[in-house]
Amino acid sequence: MKFSHVLKYNSVPEWREAYINYPLLKKLILAASAAEYHEGYEGGLGLGHPAASANLDEEVGARSPLLASGSSAGGGGGSGGGGLARSLSASLAREGREKEFLEALDAELAKIIRFYLKKEAEISAACEEAGMAVAHAEGIAPPPPEHGADDAGLYAAQRCAFWSQGGRAVAAQRERLKAQLEELFATTSNLANYVETNRTGFRKILKKHDKLVSHPMGGTYLPIVDQKFPESHAATLRRQLEAITELYAIVACNGKAAKAATVLRKQQAEQVSFERSSIWKDMVGQERRGATLHVQDGKELPAEASWLARHRQALLVALSLAVFAGLLSAPVFEDSPEKHNCLALLGFAATLWCTEAIPLFVTSMLVPLLIVVLRVLCDADAHGAPVRLEAKDAAARVFHTMFSQTIMLLLGGFAIAAALSKHFIAKQLAVAILSRVGRRPRDVLLANMLVATFASMWISNVAAPVLCFSLVTPILRTLPTSHPFCKSLVMGIALASNLGGMTSPISSPQNIFAIERMSIGGAPPSWLAWFGVALPVAFLGNLACWGLLLLAYRPGATIKEVRPLKPPEDPLNATQLYVIFVSLATVGAWCFNSLLAPVTGEMGVLAIVPCVAFFGFGVLSKDDFNGFLWNVVMLAMGGLALGEAVASSGLLATISSHISALVAGQSLWAVLAIFCGLVLVGTTFISHTVGAMVILPVVQSVGEAMPGGHARLLVMGAALMCSGAMGLPVSGFPNMNAVALEDSTGVNYVDTGDFLKVGLAGSVAAYGLIVSAGYGLMLAVGF
Repeated sequence: MKFSHVLKYNSVPEWREAYINYPLLKKLILAASAAEYHEGYEGGLGLGHPAASANLDEEVGARSPLLASGSSAGGGGGSGGGGLARSLSASLAREGREKEFLEALDAELAKIIRFYLKKEAEISAACEEAGMAVAHAEGIAPPPPEHGADDAGLYAAQRCAFWSQGGRAVAAQRERLKAQLEELFATTSNLANYVETNRTGFRKILKKHDKLVSHPMGGTYLPIVDQKFPESHAATLRRQLEAITELYAIVACNGKAAKAATVLRKQQAEQVSFERSSIWKDMVGQERRGATLHVQDGKELPAEASWLARHRQALLVALSLAVFAGLLSAPVFEDSPEKHNCLALLGFAATLWCTEAIPLFVTSMLVPLLIVVLRVLCDADAHGAPVRLEAKDAAARVFHTMFSQTIMLLLGGFAIAAALSKHFIAKQLAVAILSRVGRRPRDVLLANMLVATFASMWISNVAAPVLCFSLVTPILRTLPTSHPFCKSLVMGIALASNLGGMTSPISSPQNIFAIERMSIGGAPPSWLAWFGVALPVAFLGNLACWGLLLLAYRPGATIKEVRPLKPPEDPLNATQLYVIFVSLATVGAWCFNSLLAPVTGEMGVLAIVPCVAFFGFGVLSKDDFNGFLWNVVMLAMGGLALGEAVASSGLLATISSHISALVAGQSLWAVLAIFCGLVLVGTTFISHTVGAMVILPVVQSVGEAMPGGHARLLVMGAALMCSGAMGLPVSGFPNMNAVALEDSTGVNYVDTGDFLKVGLAGSVAAYGLIVSAGYGLMLAVGF
């Protein structure tokens, strides 16, 4: 592996700016090598020049001319003043390049020395502080130096006896000091590795310089590097590690130094595993996206697959077409062809969406085409009678409907989520929270669930489980795949991400559809009102699912403690502060949209702010824009178009009138309970987004027909229930991510049985919370 890759993926993430700038030094060497190569051509050195022959192995040679303009004799035949001038010019240029490279080396070496001395002083101070803390806690006077070994042994035994006590106060001090010493040991070990890594970097870069440039420098500069980092520094760090190990042995290992050293080294190895697997994994993903190399999944069926499995897609498409043809030919709404055609369109689209015979967003692309061809859009004439629109007018209307303020709100949410993810703000916040959690498995489980819910609020419940699974990967790798704590962690993050899908208007696509339906006939609901209902319901849902996971898996019975994550040390930079400010300002404006409506009109206009602020000033790039979930945008557009078609054709009014007759005389709470139950059953088997697109228009229409006008309450309750349905792996994006999570051998952590065990019970608990606490909160905020 190239050293630049070794340096990138093995350095301490918090110190990455303090390592040798290997790419910069390599760039200077290649530039000097290329310059010498071209000078060799001009001065007649040709391929015999060291730089020229070396460049044949580097990419610099690819930039050289295939044929020289003249022969070598012609190139070297210049004599007299012209040749002398060229030689002098080349010599001066070479000296300038060597000076520039030497200054860059000096600057890097000075930077590394400053950082090392700073960290060494911090470690020395921290060791002294830890030693004094241990001594003050013990309150045991050490024996005078002139006393013998017996007194020293008695003193050590007294200290071990003190830290072995089971009292609550001593236990709390012991845990605090253990964490402090583990962190100090890791930092000291990292500093020792830091020195060796940079020493290797200087050796590698000087070797490359001497290979590609005609004037070697390694023999004179490497002794300077060794002089600045003598053996005494390494000895100092070894003494610090020994002192830390001795303190840890007294505090945590009953005086057994060998056991303490083993525990500390194991903790250090786990920390390195976390840093490499969960932090640098993001950089690997960025590089892969930057290279724009897209590899197909290659989900080929095995040769022994059944006939049905091999022809599944064709059969499902045929079924959808049969439904479409059957509804078109059925004697329904014969006096109203627009309703008849719209019913066929609704059945066809719903079948394709539910069976996923073709990708969901492709079905959404078909919707506007069929709306125009089947002429299902209507307008009222002078007497109020419906008149079918011509194809030209229908096309203009359907495209106007597809790009509404809802789509702009979705794009604004994507921009905020992309900025929070790209600049590691979401990860830093998640790690900062999880690093402050205790070591008990039940506490770690609850903390990860709440972090997943909070992350879903801002970066959507599609991206949040991916982030949270990367954070717990180091824990999962230290346990067997079937361990109860592994299953509870994976299931907890999945269920919490589902519940997080209800927390904000941008946390899931179904909420976007709910906002659209709730905005019909008036202003959209404020974010404050949404938060006032969704956050308490989601929090109580997390507690309920947490309790179910503890009952189902009992993780505390098989593992006593979990090592906490290392808190982030890097301060927020200017770009991160800018992203946080813009995001909070946008969310604040959305929360108080009712006050800003006279100026901004709708929330979709406010969604332009983060897009311009992030893309206009380099926070996000064109590649980030291309990386938006455009399939979700297309899915939303198709849903909006279908909703307009169902309403315009009169089909929605007909369906809602029949349903209203069925629920006539029922209380508002009973109607909410009925609809939430239907949504729970439906969205357990189909996508939450598809369920929202099909059901919410009907719910909104029925609500408008009820006395009191509580359409908003029914729509929001149904939308929350879409997120609360999580009983099967196909119920939502978080469940699909969880069931696809595998260990290094390809074994899944959870399966359908785990969702049946916990997911179904969690869905019923969410249903109960929505129709009880959620119902009261929705009435309280005026829905």
